[in-house]
Amino acid sequence: MTGDPARPAEAAHQRVRALAGDTRRDVVVVADRFARFARGDRVLTLSDLLALLASGGPAVDGGRWVVHLGQGIDAADFDLIEAAREKSEVEVCVADPQRFRAAPEPPGTVHKDRPENVLLAGVHHPAAARCRAGLRIHRDNELVLDHHTGEHVQGIVIIEAMRQICIAQFETAVRPGLPPAGYAGVWKRIDLSFEDFLFPLPATVESLIVESDVSRETHLKFRATTAVRQHERTVATATIEYAMVAQRRIDALERRKADQATRAYLG
Repeated sequence: MTGDPARPAEAAHQRVRALAGDTRRDVVVVADRFARFARGDRVLTLSDLLALLASGGPAVDGGRWVVHLGQGIDAADFDLIEAAREKSEVEVCVADPQRFRAAPEPPGTVHKDRPENVLLAGVHHPAAARCRAGLRIHRDNELVLDHHTGEHVQGIVIIEAMRQICIAQFETAVRPGLPPAGYAGVWKRIDLSFEDFLFPLPATVESLIVESDVSRETHLKFRATTAVRQHERTVATATIEYAMVAQRRIDALERRKADQATRAYLG
């Protein structure tokens, strides 16, 4: 468990005092990284939840807590919650635990190297040209390590999630029908519109390929519409034009242009 230092159990206890007397209380738990979002009685950080369970309260008279897992909570955190729950006198159950027991996509599927930088889980294809996945933000994702603008998740995470869904769609739906080769994504145009805030709660990312040119196996062109949605709200939409270029071709092109840029800089 990483993130901000745990607050004292009594402080967390006071924040959820309203739990007492209800027959059921639904709360969300998020990573300590998103502590600014967890400032009411309906959202707790992982540290808050573990402290409350260890302190034995507050109990729900004649009922139970139902804990919903928000962003930054992974399988290891879920195991911590389960262990604390078994030792606590508070009756707690976790809603939809399998969602966070399922691993995020392998880094290669979205062209990343580090697992914590993968933003997608459960990639699937409801239709031939459509791809959808759950948004999964790791507490140590490179894009959330230094963000101080409020309770929402910053827009750069949305843009990266859209980039990843396009790559995942190519790797899982298009590439299996091609000869074995490595590809790299080259982005030509993004027409992006932000429509609402994204918060550290469950969300989905989707892509629909509306136009493609796969006549050249070394340079495949696509135009896709993408969207991030959260609880029936559209957070952002974009039309993206991009190409998947054979790795050997992009390596040669980059090397040539890198040499040109260096020579131009040095005169």
